[in-house]
Amino acid sequence: MRESELMSESNKPEEPQSQIFAKRVHGDLRLFLQDFRDCLSFFSRIPVTSILGPVSDGLPEFERASRHLPLVGLLLGLLSLVPATLFDAIALTAPLPSMLLAGLTLATMALLTGGLHEDGLADMADGFGGGYTIERKIEIMKDSRLGSYGALTLLFSVLIRFGILSYLFAHYGVWTAGIAFLASSMVSRVPMLHVWYMLPAARLNGLSSVAGQPTARSYGIGVGIAALVTGCLIVPYFGFAAALSAFIFVALASGYMVWLSKRHIRGQTGDVLGGSQQIGEIAFGVGLLLLASAG
Repeated sequence: MRESELMSESNKPEEPQSQIFAKRVHGDLRLFLQDFRDCLSFFSRIPVTSILGPVSDGLPEFERASRHLPLVGLLLGLLSLVPATLFDAIALTAPLPSMLLAGLTLATMALLTGGLHEDGLADMADGFGGGYTIERKIEIMKDSRLGSYGALTLLFSVLIRFGILSYLFAHYGVWTAGIAFLASSMVSRVPMLHVWYMLPAARLNGLSSVAGQPTARSYGIGVGIAALVTGCLIVPYFGFAAALSAFIFVALASGYMVWLSKRHIRGQTGDVLGGSQQIGEIAFGVGLLLLASAG
């Protein structure tokens, strides 16, 4: 480069710090939204590209995008509550049966996720219950057929979650029960995130291995978001003791799922992550109702 060009470059005014900061914030926001779209697209059947914009090719950058799991749960919870809320609002015979509202909510969630986590729970139960070696347990989990362990576990999971939600609708009303369901949808992703962060993939060629693991930063952000928003949602309606109890139960469920998966297959798979979410949802509901203030 000639001397005149070098002098021209050196004489260019420096970019103001405010513009540098604005560009950085804009870039971080774009990355944040892109990760959210990718995570939502992977964990739901929502046509994200048509509604929210393009998603990345291939698997999301889960090392970073996994921080969005609680926010994905929040959005899915909001959408799942729409049918029950609308039917309750327009019904001439009010209030509607709590079992109907609970059934509508859980069915909508299953439709939005494609039963992804329920499928993981059933496969995990079949593998852990039916295999005698690590290789056999993993092989069973890969089998699409449903066994007796998986069927019974899935049945009891649905019944327990249905019972918890029915009770909430019956004793607290649609609005307050909906708040609890939103918190549950968020914080139930914590065991999933915890197992994912704590354990390596059990299969070197499995999807979980290819997807990678959350970084410490992503793990901390995800758990922090879940704890903060859950506290803001639960404490005003159910009391501090109920919020603390619910989160303690979820923490215990997170630790239990790590121990269980390490004991059976010395790692985690996608099925284990899905099953962890279901166990977390049950743990949250039980912990909440144990110390919830009277509705």
